[in-house]
Amino acid sequence: MADAAHFVRLLTLHERRVYAFILSLIPNWADADEVLQETNVRLWNEFDKFVPGTDFGAWACAVARYQVMTFRKKRGREKVQFTDDFLDVVAREPQADDASAARHQALAGCVDELNPNHREILRAFYEPGAAGAEVAARFNRSLDALYKALSRIRRLLHDCVTRKMKAQVSA
Repeated sequence: MADAAHFVRLLTLHERRVYAFILSLIPNWADADEVLQETNVRLWNEFDKFVPGTDFGAWACAVARYQVMTFRKKRGREKVQFTDDFLDVVAREPQADDASAARHQALAGCVDELNPNHREILRAFYEPGAAGAEVAARFNRSLDALYKALSRIRRLLHDCVTRKMKAQVSA
């Protein structure tokens, strides 16, 4: 039982870093959530291979990378795919710091605060395989009107994230 408690402490401490790493390789939040869940299961199953005293976060990100590759193989039929070389380059980049995780958390909160119509437009536009003309037709808008709406939504999100980040600094 001590191993379980130790694992939970380490996972809790590093999960944001692992999630940010996964999001850097899989931009769709729902897919990234699925990969994170599979990664956490794999981390638990292989926890006996973790060497105490080493960097748990780095080890967890390495495991996550393999889970991303597995996920990509399962979803290989999708139109947009990053090459393995690209993923290797991104995986070697420095890991997201606490500020990146805080910005991501602020953005997620800001998306939740959008009015439902704006949130739906945003999700539809950034859905894998989405085409601007199809999204515009879905919402009975011209393509130009869709892009103007997206610009306003992005500005709202930027302002919201900026406010939340300033509030964290001053708190």
